[in-house]
Amino acid sequence: MQFTIPKEKIDSFFQIDLSKFYLLDKRMLSTACFYTGILIAYFGSLHPWFMWGLGELYPIPAAFFVFMAYLISNSMEQSLFLRRDFLLPLLAYILLTFTGLVTKDRNINIYIVSSFTVFIFFGLLKLNVSLLQNLATFLCKAMALLLIPSMFFFMLHILGFGLPFRNAAFGDNYSFSNYYFFMIEDGFLSELIPRFQSVFLEPGHLGSATSILLMTQFGQWKRWWNVVLLLASAISFSLAAYAILIALSFLALWTQRKKLVRTVLATLAIIALGALMATFYNGGDNMVNNLILARLEVNERTGEMEGNNRVDVNFEKEFDKYIVTSDAIFGREMHRIPKGTGNSGYRVYIYQNGLAGLFLLILFYGLSFRNYTDRRYYITAIIISVLIFWIRGYPLWYSNFIPILVTAYKAFKPAAPVTSSK
Repeated sequence: MQFTIPKEKIDSFFQIDLSKFYLLDKRMLSTACFYTGILIAYFGSLHPWFMWGLGELYPIPAAFFVFMAYLISNSMEQSLFLRRDFLLPLLAYILLTFTGLVTKDRNINIYIVSSFTVFIFFGLLKLNVSLLQNLATFLCKAMALLLIPSMFFFMLHILGFGLPFRNAAFGDNYSFSNYYFFMIEDGFLSELIPRFQSVFLEPGHLGSATSILLMTQFGQWKRWWNVVLLLASAISFSLAAYAILIALSFLALWTQRKKLVRTVLATLAIIALGALMATFYNGGDNMVNNLILARLEVNERTGEMEGNNRVDVNFEKEFDKYIVTSDAIFGREMHRIPKGTGNSGYRVYIYQNGLAGLFLLILFYGLSFRNYTDRRYYITAIIISVLIFWIRGYPLWYSNFIPILVTAYKAFKPAAPVTSSK
């Protein structure tokens, strides 16, 4: 007897409905591409040593992955990119970016790279608001996973273990001992406990980035990845990071509608106690006193804080002359400044981009966050934006902009009431 399968059953077998699985695959693929592109952009703005070979070209691969995510998402029933209020802030960003290029003597390569950055910001501004928090948590976990082995080998180095390293340099102003999982700038080699900067260009880069990421995690600072970020911020001994963390500790309570007075008093008492201990420990010769407290002292001659060293003397003199000239409208090139120590902060941005660039920056930020959900989170984002701009002066770095964007669109979620079971 010959056994045969009816043709109808064969046809029905090959007509299995895979649409749901296919949709799931596309959603996962689109999300993976977008996360990869944003992660490249995020790390690229912090200049880790493993991306030095790309230089300022890192927006190109980042934009490629964002573009692929957008194409895949557009073929889905429910796209990841559905926001309709993206156009005005995107136009403001384009105007801000290319106005700065047109008014300077820049080559065609800069225009090409800047065009790729436009698509990265397009993806960020068009991403569904409900997905922003997922993106921020992904960045927090990715940063924490990088920092865990970095801090482990850093501690081994502090304890005296001999680790392999090579000499490395970035530009004319940076030279390091690169231990692969972490770096130590040559100026800190003689320190008993050097400042922690992981694989990034400066301890300030790391400390600012990790502290700003914590802004997206209000109410979840006890999660393992946030504990790692908090520890990294602490051992970076970055004054900017400490200032951001102190501001965030109070803003977190305010945004979550928690009682402030008792917590503020307790926090101030802990800070005062820590400062007192650092002042007297080892006669004041310790990292907390030298890198943090000493920089908060007021110079009797100048009347400014010692920590107000974001610019050197050469730049300060040049800026005072520049701000009263017509060049202050569109800015000047930094190569006109005599070489000295590194400069950062709001004056550097104004020098490079002028008052027109400052106006367009405010316009871009204002339009990006105009449809906020919760007023307190929105105010928190604005306060931290101003603080970062004042201290660091890099408002368009992805490591700064993304956490601020996420925070501006967060909403307060009250804790679920506790119910007793009988």
